Amino acid sequence: MNICGDKGNKTDTMKTPALQQFSKMKHVCVAALVLITSITPSRAIWPEKNPADALRSFYGWYVHEVANGSRPLEKERDQMRKFVTDRLLDRIDKMPKGPGGLDGDFFLNAQEVDPEWGKNIAVANNSIGRTMSTLGVILTGRKLGDRQFDVKMLFQQGAWKVDEVKFSD
Repeated sequence: MNICGDKGNKTDTMKTPALQQFSKMKHVCVAALVLITSITPSRAIWPEKNPADALRSFYGWYVHEVANGSRPLEKERDQMRKFVTDRLLDRIDKMPKGPGGLDGDFFLNAQEVDPEWGKNIAVANNSIGRTMSTLGVILTGRKLGDRQFDVKMLFQQGAWKVDEVKFSD
């Protein structure tokens, strides 16, 4: 006995061609979203469009690497080039090392590293332009105190990069 009164019509249980096509499109969209999400690089290597964010990303990554014994200036040049201009890297390479020259870490102006510097990064936008910006930076740490300096950044190859670091003595 048929209670619904549909006279045995089975079309309501079968998907219409439009619904089948929508279902396929839904699966394609989900697959595309998963693919895009999986190939997107991590934040540490993704170029930032804002100079302050780029600087925070750089110092967060850089301090972490140095605090863990890595030497990014020597061993992670490709990664450094994502954050720092080639001009500055060349200038650092040409600096005399040791007493009377570069005696410590160029980007931190220190011989020791406080791991908290990479987590406590305050940035002041002193001057923001389309292709050049000057930012005031304070790295706060408990072990070794604060580091305060100014950074000039240039917008190159679609990313903000450190071009100059000036520590106030």
